[in-house]
Formats: sequence, C-alpha cells, structure tokens
Amino acid sequence: MKKTLIACMIILLVSGALFASSSWIGGQGVVSYQKNTTTVLATEQENTTTLAGLNLAGTIYPGDMPLGIGFQVGASKIFKATNDSTELEWEDYPLTWNGGVMAKFRANMTEMIALELGAGLMYERTITTYDFGPYESNTTLNTLSMLTAADVVIHLSDSLALIGGVGLSFPLTTKGTYEDNLNISYEEEFDVKGYTLSGKVGVGFGF
Repeated sequence: MKKTLIACMIILLVSGALFASSSWIGGQGVVSYQKNTTTVLATEQENTTTLAGLNLAGTIYPGDMPLGIGFQVGASKIFKATNDSTELEWEDYPLTWNGGVMAKFRANMTEMIALELGAGLMYERTITTYDFGPYESNTTLNTLSMLTAADVVIHLSDSLALIGGVGLSFPLTTKGTYEDNLNISYEEEFDVKGYTLSGKVGVGFGF
C-alpha cells in the first residue's frame, strides 16, 4: 500500500511538471499548398502555389484554463507557382509576410501529449517592386483569411516540446494597391476563392 501511494505521488508530480508549462513559444518550419480561383475583369484564373517558410508561433494559456490565445508571425517564399496550368517564373517572387491570432482549446491526451485546436484570422502581405531605370513601381497584395489549426504538443521536458500540426485557411478579402514614382496609384479588390493547406513542425519552449 505504501509503495502504491509513493508511485501515485511520483506520477502526480511528473504529470504536474509536464503540464506546468502549457504556454509555449517557438519556431516552426512551414510548407503550404495554395489553390485559388481569382476573378479579374470577369475572367477567372486558376492559381496554385507551393510555399516554404518559417514562423515564430506560440500559445498563451491563462492559469490552468484549457482556453488560450495562439499567435504566429513569419514569412514564406514561393518555390512553385502556376496560372491556368502554366508554370510561372517564381525565382523573383518576394517574400509573403504573415501574422495571425487564434482562440485555442487544449486537450491533454496523455501525460506527455496534448492536442490544440484553434480558429481565428490571418493577415498576409506581399510587396512586389519593379525597377526599370528611372521608373519604379510597387504592387502590394493584402489578404485577410479565416485560419484554423490542429497542433500536437509533445513534451520532452518541463520547458521543451516538439510541436507539429496542420493549418487550413480560406481567403475572406484580398486587396491590391499599385503605386509608382509618376504619382499614379490605385486600389482594387479581387474576388478570390480557395484554400491554403499548411503542414508545420518545430520546437517550443514552455513558460
């Protein structure tokens, strides 16, 4: 009986240590596949894009509550793109910057593994610069998307964890802005429908 009580106390102490740092922040490698249909001047264009990048991400849980706030900030680079099945020259495409925030729910699956489910909003921005001698122009694309995520947190210790998961986003609004050094500028809203599927893996530090 005494040995059983000691074993139970050890298990409780270990599990308590593992879940003491449910909040985490860390770095992730991300690979994304994007498929969209864009309507420009009543003409539909089918676009597919494959991107790879890095995110600084994390989830903050107040106290012992299973509800928290997740966030991500990062950038990605296109390494494959098509427009209506025509492969595009992707080498000169700029970085796509992103920032997102989500409400997250945490479910402890075992003493070491937790599942995080989240939903929220993500903002993406891409600036393309064209320079031809004295002529220079900037085209900025801004996209607001609905973001969902499912992450698995594997605790290696009280302060270190492996985090992997998937994300799925859907564009809500997409606006483009054009400006050049001839004082010509205009803004246009695009009708974009589609999705972006992402896979991510990284390391998180508990706090």
